[in-house]
Amino acid sequence: MTTTIVSEQEEERLYEELRRALEDVEEGEERQRVLKRMIRQLKFAKWQKERMRKFNTYCENVRPATLWIILGTGALTPVLLFSMFIWVSLWVE
Repeated sequence: MTTTIVSEQEEERLYEELRRALEDVEEGEERQRVLKRMIRQLKFAKWQKERMRKFNTYCENVRPATLWIILGTGALTPVLLFSMFIWVSLWVE
């Protein structure tokens, strides 16, 4: 939703920055370095946008019961691990 808009704006900004950088830099090795760096940034932005799209579709389709299971598991995991630590330390003594 809003993250896709933000990622699209980021991609547009990168394209604009690439265009300006190529206008400012003269031909040669420096231009190739700038071009490679900007292409790498654009590929990362595209990859990030795709990953966020998958995450957003998952979050839109999650059921409340699944959400409660995830939250409960996350909340009880430290308690369970601490209890296991106590039991093991008592058993070792």
